[in-house]
Amino acid sequence: MDISPVSIRHSTIIGPRAADSTSLRPGYPDWVLLNKTARISDHRNATTALCRTREGQAVAVSFWLVDPPAVSYFSVHCPGLEDDDFSDTPPFLLCAEGAFVLFCVTLDDSVHHFVYSARGIPGGRPSLHRLPAPKPTVEAFMSQQFGLLPCGNEHYVVAFLHHQWESSDQAWHYYAYIFSCETKTWKRSKEALLCLSKSDQLLFDRHASSKQITVGESSLGWVDLLRGILLLSNLFDERPVITYIPLPKVKACITDRNGYPSYAPEFFCDITCCDDLIKFVDIKFDEPNCRANGQAWKATTWNRKVSWDDWGRCSTTDVAEISVDPSYLSLLPELLNDETKQLEIKNLYFLNPTLSVDDDDLLYMMGKVNEEDDTAWVVVVDMKRAALEALVPVSTQPSYAVTMYCPCTFPKYYLNITPDIGSPVEKDKSDKWPQGRPSPNNSGGSVQMKRRRKKKKQYVQGRTDEAMYLG
Repeated sequence: MDISPVSIRHSTIIGPRAADSTSLRPGYPDWVLLNKTARISDHRNATTALCRTREGQAVAVSFWLVDPPAVSYFSVHCPGLEDDDFSDTPPFLLCAEGAFVLFCVTLDDSVHHFVYSARGIPGGRPSLHRLPAPKPTVEAFMSQQFGLLPCGNEHYVVAFLHHQWESSDQAWHYYAYIFSCETKTWKRSKEALLCLSKSDQLLFDRHASSKQITVGESSLGWVDLLRGILLLSNLFDERPVITYIPLPKVKACITDRNGYPSYAPEFFCDITCCDDLIKFVDIKFDEPNCRANGQAWKATTWNRKVSWDDWGRCSTTDVAEISVDPSYLSLLPELLNDETKQLEIKNLYFLNPTLSVDDDDLLYMMGKVNEEDDTAWVVVVDMKRAALEALVPVSTQPSYAVTMYCPCTFPKYYLNITPDIGSPVEKDKSDKWPQGRPSPNNSGGSVQMKRRRKKKKQYVQGRTDEAMYLG
């Protein structure tokens, strides 16, 4: 068996490491594995799009794309800002669906959310839009679990589920907040209908989301990899419906006797959705300590539709049965078993199984030779054939999340883009510059006044830097 051509393309990254190129190679991958943590960089290319925060600060985002299993990344640039203006939390991807990517940037302890479109309006060029806060204000809006739903015709909605305690009946009530890119406004639904069995209610009460998926044309799912999927259906009706999809009952147990996970569940499981088919994978290790090489494990995949009563088992693959072509020895000698003289991928220790967004049997996993290594390997296993399909080295820096990367399909939506990035973006006129007043007890030198002076200086400097950036 020859090594898959994709396994030797890890050096063909498009971006600053490729002679600071400002244009992309012809064509785009249908999908990518995108690092969730952004880099701070003023490099730009044909994917670059800009907009402004409410305060007028310019924000530019660019994507540096390679074929999977190599890992793509994105970069953020804020002209005029210095390193200490950014929070300790780097710009971070929240979710991606269809042509759209939702990410956040924290500046001066203020969190800003943006939606990037690979085929913006007008002209089909990439675009970037700030996600405004609802009015009236929603408590803890910036920390909500957002979902992103493509709506066709280059439109999308962003949604989150808000709960509110009602003392009249001593119960929580749930409402969907939906932002439309067409109206540029938020709308709160009437109280959502809870359609939960007693067992589902117990799971729902303990639900803790780790990722979001789109299910069909009008449903969003928030995934808890320990328990199941909180499904918000009929999103555009006056009263959306909340149901719950438990995970398979015979999945691997990764919790202690008190029900708490020994490690982050992302180390063992993943869920994705292709159209309306939900796919689930879990890894069962023979020993409790998964963070060690030489471990025996089995990966099992499942799928189901919302209308089904249960999950269907697809395949189970034992790591000991995964065939490895001898050609991989030169790429990673540590795979060699000195006793059997065979290549074995269990010589790596594995984290983060990731399912393909395509309708195939490929499983992506991140492995390392040693836990402290800065270099990891994205390993692609064909579950149906029990064979190593590809192996690519990647840097684990930067990485802010438990799961380093996620599959995204937005590159296949790019249209009509050229290496130039267009004209400077105008300030969002839907919001006015906030007018604050200094405290009467601490005028002139107050913290608020100093921040305003600093922002004014940044704004002026940012305009100069932005003009230079845009050329």
